This record gives sequence, structure tokens and C-alpha cells, in this order.
Amino acid sequence: MKSLTEREINVLYYLVLGMTNKEISEVLNISVHTTKAHLESIFEKLNVNNRVQAAIKAVTLDLINIKEAV
Repeated sequence: MKSLTEREINVLYYLVLGMTNKEISEVLNISVHTTKAHLESIFEKLNVNNRVQAAIKAVTLDLINIKEAV
């Protein structure tokens, strides 16, 4: 698995919290387009096809600590 950048980890954190692309972009002060680009990169690096798979894999691999995310 390729390493995620710090920004991708940030996006992934908010994805795990269940935020929409628009909400993630507002919190991180980036465009929705940039958020989508980060998500595409995250999906590729985690070898997943969607947000749910990415969230599950992030928690399973301990990339995001679910106790801190909630």
C-alpha cells in the first residue's frame, strides 16, 4: 500500500466521520474539486472503490482511530 499524504489523512478522517465532500472542503478550506481529487487518490492507494470501503479500511488498518474520530 502506498503511503497517504497528511492532507489525504485529513480528508479520510472527515470521511470516516461521515461528512460529505462539501462539508470536508469547507472544514479543510479547499475546493470540492480538490476534495474529490484527494478521495480518488485515497481510493487508489487503499485499493478500494467507494467511501464505505475506504472508511472501513482506514479503521481496520488503524489509519484513523475511531475513538478519536467520534
